Amino acid sequence: MKLILDLLMLPALVLFSHQVGSQALNDTLRGNSKDTSLSSHADTARHQTDTTAVIVPPAIKSYSSVVNGLLSSNKFINVKEPAVFLIAAERRKSGKEFVFYTLCVIVLILGLFKTIYRAYFNNLFRVFFNTSIRQMQLTDQLLQAKLPSFILNIFFAITTGFYIWLLFKNYHPPRFINSQLLLPVCITGIGVLYFAKYCILKFIGWMSGMQQAADNYIFVIFMVNKIVGIVLVPFIIVLAFSPPLWMKDTAIFSSLVLGLFFLSRYIKTYGVLEHKFPLEPLHFIIYITALEIVPILLIYKATVDYLV
Repeated sequence: MKLILDLLMLPALVLFSHQVGSQALNDTLRGNSKDTSLSSHADTARHQTDTTAVIVPPAIKSYSSVVNGLLSSNKFINVKEPAVFLIAAERRKSGKEFVFYTLCVIVLILGLFKTIYRAYFNNLFRVFFNTSIRQMQLTDQLLQAKLPSFILNIFFAITTGFYIWLLFKNYHPPRFINSQLLLPVCITGIGVLYFAKYCILKFIGWMSGMQQAADNYIFVIFMVNKIVGIVLVPFIIVLAFSPPLWMKDTAIFSSLVLGLFFLSRYIKTYGVLEHKFPLEPLHFIIYITALEIVPILLIYKATVDYLV
């Protein structure tokens, strides 16, 4: 009977032992997985701790400390020594702006005149150099053009006065008058001088009954003056802006050119007057010396002694 009971209990014991072994195996595997996860978490935490310990953020410096460090490390900036100060003197203008803008106005006037009165401009040079076979007709055209003639006469006074002003400024600086104020004085002096000469010649022609000869003489004088006023433009530009070494040579060369023009004026004047009445060359030379050269020298002497 006992044997029968043992046989009946055997399958149950086998099943029970199988379940117990499976449960123990599962517990063992679960315990191993827990240990593995715990070890992985511990390794991750250790790795993060090691990374945090290695990568340390740099310390942030202030702006003033950075700038002071750069200044102190620069050998070209001495910030350790005491500051040094200098008293700056007032800057005085010594340029040639006034001369430059005045010359710009002169060149502009000449350019506008040549553009507007091109025919008068060309005929003036043709009559002066005798390049036209119909010179008398061109002379009549010049005599009839009153406005262009008046403009060129004013232009002659401006350029000649500017030329004389440059000579005074470079060789005889004014003492009793401002340098810039001397320029309008020179221009006005040239204008008044030739206006007085025009009035005197007109009066002499009316008094002597040789009005035609006086008009021809006046035409020759002012025709040469117009050419001189145009030719003086490059000379005054060179005199105004040339180096000191060129100043003397430019002044001498321009004086020679002006002397040639005035000599041609006297030659043309003698050719005009000898056809009107008998005129000896000696008498003409005395007249030129007494009424042309000596007054200019006297005016120059008085200007140097009493005005500048």
